[in-house]
Amino acid sequence: MKKFIYPFLSVMLVLLVWQAAAWKANNPGLVPGLPELAGSITGVLTSAGFVQAVTATVARGLAGIFLSLTAATAAALLFARIPWVYELFGPVLAGMRSVPVISFILLALIFMQPESIPLLIAFLTMFPLLAENLTQGIRNLRPELRTLGRTFRIKKTNYYTQLLYPQLKPFLFSGLASATGFGWRAIIMGEVLAQCAAGIGSEMKRAQTFIDIPALLAWTLVAIAIGFLFDRLLARAEQAGFPIVYRQCDLPENNAPRRQQAERASVTSGQPQVTEQATGNPVIRLAGVSKSYGGIRIIDRLTLDFEKGKIYGLSAPSGSGKSTLLNLINGSVLPSAGTVHTDRTLGMGCVFQEAALLPGLSVTANICLPLATWYTRRTAERKAQEWLGLTETEALGQRLPGGLSYGQQQRVALARALACPAPVVLLDEPFKGLDRELTERILVRLKKKLRDSGQTVIFVTHQPDELDRLADVRLNLF
Repeated sequence: MKKFIYPFLSVMLVLLVWQAAAWKANNPGLVPGLPELAGSITGVLTSAGFVQAVTATVARGLAGIFLSLTAATAAALLFARIPWVYELFGPVLAGMRSVPVISFILLALIFMQPESIPLLIAFLTMFPLLAENLTQGIRNLRPELRTLGRTFRIKKTNYYTQLLYPQLKPFLFSGLASATGFGWRAIIMGEVLAQCAAGIGSEMKRAQTFIDIPALLAWTLVAIAIGFLFDRLLARAEQAGFPIVYRQCDLPENNAPRRQQAERASVTSGQPQVTEQATGNPVIRLAGVSKSYGGIRIIDRLTLDFEKGKIYGLSAPSGSGKSTLLNLINGSVLPSAGTVHTDRTLGMGCVFQEAALLPGLSVTANICLPLATWYTRRTAERKAQEWLGLTETEALGQRLPGGLSYGQQQRVALARALACPAPVVLLDEPFKGLDRELTERILVRLKKKLRDSGQTVIFVTHQPDELDRLADVRLNLF
């Protein structure tokens, strides 16, 4: 209730002060009282030119927003991809933000037709703010979520709406709020000085010419109301989200479209190629693979095959390259030398070093997001509940990741990886943060599930007992 009381009292206070000033001035022509002002507002709202004036200003505003947002998006993509371009044009953007709007208008009056001036002013006012915000948003994208989308082969629609857009949304709407706040005022100022044929600013100019103070105030209130309404619409749009897009019918597991079945991803010394898919084992082959960071070789000339349907356990000291090996297999890291052959067309189930859960989606929706590439919503949710049950997290289905403990997030990430019907599952310390008894219970259920699935599983752990319980093949490579 307080949310509405204080704004109401604030408005009432302003009206009382205005009415007191009108009584004091005792000149309705210059300082109209509330009754005169109400009559003037009614006259403006019912005038023949009201709709035309408001439509012209709103159309210029929307066109300015569209043009500015389109150009700012293209510029931000360029700035984020090529840093030196941003360094070159950064001072230009700063200069555009610093130049007074009136300077733009006065220059435009010299070189342009009056009707096009407000749109140009809107663009010059909004573009630098939007470009700067979107550039920062793109630069702050989380690389682990990009890897998540590529590894699980999340469909493009869901990738853009569920992974990219939520990260950009704070920067986008912060920029829009600032840009439109300046933009609406700049458009009306441009209409006033350019004396356009139609527009709120044009009506203000006419009222000023005839010293019609009540009409001038009435049009000012109309402009304020339009700006307030647009702010509310932006706030509603910011709160809205996009639903996950599911398949219309279930795709049979281990059965990709024919075009995908004919492809096998091969990465040779950092250069991706496409070769004919092998028909039998191994499903993953590393041939002379090396990987260096900053001149330090983490993996040196590794040759290794992983066969279909087997569970491989990998143990080695911290920093020896276990996670790097998994990243080479899932394609998020390219080898410095050698070749990694593996079929990534169906994606891979993955538990990363961090849980990489999407904060805006519930636990169930986080698991369903990769499944939407394969299944209808009903099937995806059923499978999500099945794997949440296996990891003893079914009671957390409707909660957001931010309210979960580290161990709970780890179990949800494990359920997401295991629910994916991909032929390969990569697990980087999947039981980290779990107590021994809970790990034992999950391992008992997991062993049978993985054997029945026929998937190739590679998991990394520091715990010898986990290797004993789960792995068919133990690897000590480093």
